Amino acid sequence: MKLKKDLKELMVTALLTAVIGEVYFYPFGTAFRFTAGVIAISFLLLYFKEVPEMILATFSGAFVFLFRVALSFLVKGLRFEQAVSLHYPAFFYYIVYGTLLGLWRIRNLVKMPVNFISVMSLSDIAANLVELSVRREMNFVYFQRIFPPLVGVGLIRSIVTYAFYWMLERQKLIILKEEHEKRYAELVEILSELKAELLFLKKSTADMEDVMKESYEIYSSISENMSGDEILTLKEKALDLARRVHDIKKDYLRINAGFSQLIPEENEGGMKISAILSLLRKNTERWMKKEGKKVELITIGDEDFIVKNYFDIFSILGNLVYNALEAVNEDGGWIRVVVKRKGEEIIILVEDNGCGIDSRDLPYIFEPGFSTKVMSDGSFSTGLGLTHVKNLVEKMGGKIEVESEKGTGSRFCVKLPADSVVLRT
Repeated sequence: MKLKKDLKELMVTALLTAVIGEVYFYPFGTAFRFTAGVIAISFLLLYFKEVPEMILATFSGAFVFLFRVALSFLVKGLRFEQAVSLHYPAFFYYIVYGTLLGLWRIRNLVKMPVNFISVMSLSDIAANLVELSVRREMNFVYFQRIFPPLVGVGLIRSIVTYAFYWMLERQKLIILKEEHEKRYAELVEILSELKAELLFLKKSTADMEDVMKESYEIYSSISENMSGDEILTLKEKALDLARRVHDIKKDYLRINAGFSQLIPEENEGGMKISAILSLLRKNTERWMKKEGKKVELITIGDEDFIVKNYFDIFSILGNLVYNALEAVNEDGGWIRVVVKRKGEEIIILVEDNGCGIDSRDLPYIFEPGFSTKVMSDGSFSTGLGLTHVKNLVEKMGGKIEVESEKGTGSRFCVKLPADSVVLRT
């Protein structure tokens, strides 16, 4: 597999060097020429890192020689011997060029621009001098005339090569950054959802503790006036219920411990609110693209403070925006998210111009299981999104308010103590 890959890289380099090498000019009125093919092979020497520089350059030089001979013989009408005599010195250029770049380990110098350009320029100049010697075009007077152009062209070709390579690497970094941000946004969203499940799990554990306590109280307070069989039966049932709930509680605690180990705590350094809003926008745009929905999303943050419990804030924003997306029509639909600091409070506003909420439903929207949304299979949504938001807000010592009018839109306002949100630096 590696041999096949190396051969492919050799062929690509040789072909591009030969073809681009047909962009050339004769600087001294002789058969010697400067070509753009050197830029191609120099760039590809850096791009194809597995093949040694000398092998890549020698193979390309041989291919360039055969390509030029064939072109001169078949297209320009030169005799075969003339074509060979005219072009074989160029082969020595590529051998020397590749050897020098390999000896100087040019691939290790890409992060040192001055050293890189210097080494590549000197290698180019030396290889040109060897080619000129093979062509018997070297003498002292002639050398004085040709040396400045050799240096100039060597520098230009080296700088252009480095510029191409730098632009490619920068583009790679941009792509990697975008991919990293996408994966990070997905991870934050997943962790936020897991934390929501963990919150409900903890709440269920507390509920089971209460049920277990009450069932044991029933067991202890059964009236002695009841018949013996009835008392015994009820006591056994109540005790059995307490045991079963206790077993369920232990299972829940084991799951709880597993979740707690799985989900990392928020980074001690926190996350800027601008970064959270950026992740929110990207996730929302990705969801809209998936659903084929187009809604204008406006995010505003008047102060770029650092959030310590950013999973929770992301979860609050995500759930409120998701609900707004469900309510908004595509035609002229918009959602506005504002996060601002007002005194000792952090205010989060999520507004939309969607279908609104019926006034009869408003008192119940934060109740577990309440939902007016119908899923694609005809079933109702779980109705836990707003319940989770309310739980998170109250856990941070805040409150959530809603204003809505049927057919006009909704406005959710979350008020949180700044101390529970902002990381003090």
